[in-house]
Amino acid sequence: MNIQISELKANPVKYFDLAKTVDIIVTNHGQRLGRIVCEGKAAKLKKLNTFDELMHCLKTMPSIPDNTIYDANKEESLREMGLF
Repeated sequence: MNIQISELKANPVKYFDLAKTVDIIVTNHGQRLGRIVCEGKAAKLKKLNTFDELMHCLKTMPSIPDNTIYDANKEESLREMGLF
């Protein structure tokens, strides 16, 4: 639903109540200024976006190289050489 900003200013409670069931797009001279959405819908979208970002991080995170795993024999060799 589109409304002019003047309508929102005149009766904000009406449009915030209406936003519980439908998105309200606020315009000024035909230009979109913003959107009023239900808090529950916004929270759900935020959770989905956060999950998508987490999955993207997991998919793009480099794996741990094999040589970074603790090796007791390697440590002992380094100790014998005086490097550890």
